[in-house]
Formats: sequence, C-alpha cells, structure tokens
Amino acid sequence: MTASEPAQWTLGHVWEALRKFWALVAGLTVLGGAAGYLVSSSVEPEFQARASLYFALNQGTSGADLNQGSAYTQNQMLSFARLATSSRVLEPVIERLALGTTPRDLARSIAITIPQDTVILDVTATSTDPDRAAEIANTVSDELAAVVQEVAAESTDGAATISASVIDDAVPPEVQSVPNKPRDALLAAAVGFLVGALAAFVATMADTRVRNEAAVARVTNLPVLGAVTRTKRAGAAGLIVAREPHSPVAEDMRRIQSALAFSALDGQSRRLLITSASPSEGKSTFSANLSLTLAAAGERTLIIDGDLRRPRVAELFGIDGEVGLTTALFGKVKLAEAVVPWRDDGPDVLTTGALPPNPAAVLTSLALRSLLDSAAHRYDVVLIDSPPVLTVADSNLLAPLVDGVVIVVDASRTRRPQLANTIRSIESAGGRILGIVLNKARTTSHRAAYYVQTPRRTAWGRRRLVRAGGSPAAEA
Repeated sequence: MTASEPAQWTLGHVWEALRKFWALVAGLTVLGGAAGYLVSSSVEPEFQARASLYFALNQGTSGADLNQGSAYTQNQMLSFARLATSSRVLEPVIERLALGTTPRDLARSIAITIPQDTVILDVTATSTDPDRAAEIANTVSDELAAVVQEVAAESTDGAATISASVIDDAVPPEVQSVPNKPRDALLAAAVGFLVGALAAFVATMADTRVRNEAAVARVTNLPVLGAVTRTKRAGAAGLIVAREPHSPVAEDMRRIQSALAFSALDGQSRRLLITSASPSEGKSTFSANLSLTLAAAGERTLIIDGDLRRPRVAELFGIDGEVGLTTALFGKVKLAEAVVPWRDDGPDVLTTGALPPNPAAVLTSLALRSLLDSAAHRYDVVLIDSPPVLTVADSNLLAPLVDGVVIVVDASRTRRPQLANTIRSIESAGGRILGIVLNKARTTSHRAAYYVQTPRRTAWGRRRLVRAGGSPAAEA
C-alpha cells in the first residue's frame, strides 16, 4: 500500500514551500533590499556628461561622390574612436584642465560610442564632480576635432579630407549615474528573494514530517480518516469530548467516527486496533475520546487497554486499574466483572490490570482470542489501545485478531519513513489498516474564528467569552 515519493517538484509543492516559509522569504527579501540600499549609499556618487561630434567629408559635389564619401567616413569612425582615447588627444586635455593624472587613467573614465550606421561619435566622461565631467567631455571633443584635422588625409589643394565638428556640448548633469540606489535596492531584494526561496525549498525537502494529507499521500495510498486539531492551551488533553462536547476537537472525532462507519467492515461487531509509529503521538487519548464519541452516538462501546507496558486508559478515565485484562485472562474474574462502566452514556472500560512480565505471551494466548470473541458478541465496537509499532512487537501480535487497524500520526513530529515502516510492519503481520488519523494538526484560521464567539452578557449582566478548544494530543 506504500507509494514512492514523487521525484520532481510540482507547482503545488513550490507554492506550499513558499507559503510555509513566507516569513523567511519576506524577511530575506526586505533584508536584501535594505542591504543593497545601504551599500549603494556608501558608494561615492559619479556623474556622466556627454558631448557629440559629427564627421564629414570635405570633397565631392555629385551624389555619387557624396555617397562614397559617407561610406568612407563611416569606415573611419572606429579609428576616430580609438584616437579619442589616445595620448595624442588626452595629453593636451590633461594640460588644459590641470588634471594631475595620466592618459591611461583618464581613458578609463571616458567612453566612446558610435550610433549604428552614423558618422556621429559620442564622448561620455565620468567624474565625481558634475562640472568636471562636462569639462572633460567638451575638452576631449575639441582636442579630437583638432587632431582629426591633423591626421586626416589631405586633398590635392592641401586641405583635410575629413573634418569633425561638435554638434552637442556636454552640460553638467543634475542626477548622478552611479550609484543608482533604487535599482541596486531592487536587485538586492531580488537576490534576497531567491536566497529565501532556495532556503524554503531546502527546508521543505529536509522536513519529512507528516503534516497533512498531501504528506500522507507521498507515503501510502491509505485514506486519511480525519485530522484532530491540536490545542494551544496547556493541560487541555484528556477526555475533551466529554469536557467540551461542542469543541472543534469533538467535531473532529465525529468526522472520524463517520469515516469509520463507511469503512468496509464485515459483521455487526467491529474490533479496532489503535496504534502509532512511536511513543507520545496521542494514540491513547485518541482512543479514549473515540470511545466517548462512539458511545454518545448510541454504540455499545468497550475500550480495552492493550498496552501492557505503559498503560494510559485507566489514568485517562480516572478509574482503578488493578482489575482488568490480565485479571480476566488469568481466570480470576469474569469479563463482565473486570469491565468498568464509565457514566451512563459512556463506554465500558477494560484496563490492563496487573502488568505481566512477558506481554507477548499474554497477547498470543488463546485466552485473549476467546476474550475478544466474547467482547465482540456483547458490544458493537471494541477499541484496543496498543503500544507503538516501531517500539515493541505487541501491535503486530494484536493486528491479526482485529477487524481493522487505525494508525494515529502526530502531525508535528512523525516522519514519513516512520509511517512507511509502520504500515509495512502491520501489513506483514497480517493486519488490515483502515486508514490514518492526523493528530495535533494545525487548524485553519477561518475554522478557528468560527469557534470563537464575541463577548455577550449573561442574565446577570456579566460579560462572558465563550471559547471552544482542546485536542486529544496527550503524550501516550
């Protein structure tokens, strides 16, 4: 009945990871954006100014000559771009502006661009001073135009064939080009989001807890009979169905009772084994509350404490456990004498009695099989609370003696491998698993709001806040 986990992530898995760790993703996104803005603010601002030159051929009057001259000029534009950052141009610029630098260092702060299919050359200068950036761009443009007149080929009359003229002077910029604080903050926030999303995916993949029905489906095809809401109030465990019959947990138990009613069980009697993968998952408290729910629905119910190592049923119902299952099995009393009725509308309770030195021998005895058969004739439902499957073999010994097995899973701690091993162990022992119950499950916000009523006044004028809560999530 086990199913292999999917090898690839779906969009649903991605959304689930982001939803579960939304605070981490949002925090890293905000932190990244703030860090990017602070780092950007610490960088010294730089300004850019741009001047433009136009290059033209100084000869030819016909259309053919002009076309050939334009093509020739375009072919020379790359040479003029290299010339703009050469020492021939930059040394005079350094002298005129008294920059106190070298042509190589100055060339690093100058960018030359040529718009495609044009004879226009743009000189962009970068400096921490906007006025200085404009001065450098204009001076480089002037010097480049002069040098082009010197190095260009001459015509027959001794004039330069190509001339350069400034068509746009550089002006001091009003806005810095670097750093761009909004852009840097946005990019850093995007990096923070990606890091947060990656961390959420890794955490989700590393978290193998069976938190919901989707996690159960990744382990087995067995149905989920229901989920029991966990309580946020300390000390709210125990017989919550009897204490708060209108609480969310009581409704959860009724849903599980209905799901069990639709299980394909043969015969009029139902013998159910309640177990879990490991200790402290709440199976004993679940068994006790399920027995209360069944009894309240009119079912003749008997709950048997089959945990002969760490019994909890007597403690939960608040009765003396000295006389019980082992007492009846050893023939000291009859089954009817060992059973303790719990209230008029409650279930009958059969505690463990004296704990035997060898529980396995008791659970495999013919006397136990005969006792269960006798109980099945007297009651509509017989619930057996058994030890955890992965701790001792007692549940495997009891599984073939019952009509079905219900596995209680702690949604806050049980791992998928534990659940898979539990299912495999019970099925190998010949047990029939009816389904899974998720215990201590998270409640949805809209459901929690439904059970919280606004304050209202009683007949004596006092304000009273009615709340429903609690969960059979005791350590058992």
